[in-house]
Amino acid sequence: MRIIICDIYVRLVGHNLGHIQNILRFLEKNPSNDEYIFLLNPEAQTIPSVKTTAPNVKIIFFTEEEFAPFNSGMSIVKSTQIIWKHIARYAADYQANKVIMMMLDMFQHTVGSSRFPCQLSGIMFNPYTRVIAQDSTLRAKQKSTITKARKLFTTWWMCRNTQLKKVYIFNDRETIKNMNETLGSKIFTYLPDPVYDYPTREGLIIREKYKIAAHKKILLAFGFIDAKKNVVNLLRALQLLSAEDAANICLLIVGKIHGEHHATLMQVFEEAKSVRPELQIEFESRFVDDDEMEAYVGQSDVVSVAYINFFSSSGVIGLAARHNKPVLATKFGVVGDLTREYGLGITVDGFVPEEIKEAMLTFLKTKNAYPERASVFVKNHSSDNFIRTLLEFN
Repeated sequence: MRIIICDIYVRLVGHNLGHIQNILRFLEKNPSNDEYIFLLNPEAQTIPSVKTTAPNVKIIFFTEEEFAPFNSGMSIVKSTQIIWKHIARYAADYQANKVIMMMLDMFQHTVGSSRFPCQLSGIMFNPYTRVIAQDSTLRAKQKSTITKARKLFTTWWMCRNTQLKKVYIFNDRETIKNMNETLGSKIFTYLPDPVYDYPTREGLIIREKYKIAAHKKILLAFGFIDAKKNVVNLLRALQLLSAEDAANICLLIVGKIHGEHHATLMQVFEEAKSVRPELQIEFESRFVDDDEMEAYVGQSDVVSVAYINFFSSSGVIGLAARHNKPVLATKFGVVGDLTREYGLGITVDGFVPEEIKEAMLTFLKTKNAYPERASVFVKNHSSDNFIRTLLEFN
């Protein structure tokens, strides 16, 4: 069997690279008679870890010309239509039996409107059922209703393609059941969001690097720092603490800051320093390597996944669980469900600074039991479980 694994978002920032790296390593350690062809975006050519020694694995890249629509300012629908034609051509040229899309969401319109030369499966990151209103206003409720209806139609349209055999959804059995029942389908399938095990950067002692006193709790906000990561409301919440409590916390913000979000974040940062000068706030505004990421999470006290407008799974919650660190989590979506199911931390409404403040006081002042079942979570979300399920590898 010849299988193409296609990912158009492999870059140094984000989870896509981790998935590709670990699948490549798995296939090197687990020989099979199947052939695997990785079809990746041009930028992935520059990443040293995108390589293989497995004789049954080949890595190819879209040409810059083929990938140009994504960099041209063209609409997402039009650009994905063009890219999809190239994917179909590669599938035909290589006589593939199956194509696995590592991110299917943006191709839903195109999948539903086209024929495809072989079987197709893929991962959906943002299923429609988890969309909720941002607040209780009529405008917000109407907007969420329209968004959910539009996403439902798009997903139904995608399912018209008879070559589409499986659509994987991370960590969300409730949504899978809902979507299969609503759409009269059996293609939506559970996929464990993997917890990867990377080595830890030796010599990186974050309390020494940022001069964080031993008595202070370190709250870590990690990843690509955009509006969704909700650092703004973390800062607003920590301003509400008393001077005494603020002096016992360090907010450590690690990750490249999105350009459009920078001005807003800096404004609230200045406000927080003015209102609560006792609060220590540290930035490491750059992409950090996997081994650095391990050090930051492993040496922090609480990890924030109190995201806003985010309803799907997050790899950060698994990383925190592997290091046995409690999470400050959104109460909504998959992250909220998993936090409660495994007792991984405290859930809050990320739009409400008062709730975030109270959660931080709990972490600060009480000997809590979090995380309760982190080891069980990690076992259930191993890299091997993810890859074997996705590749249907026996």
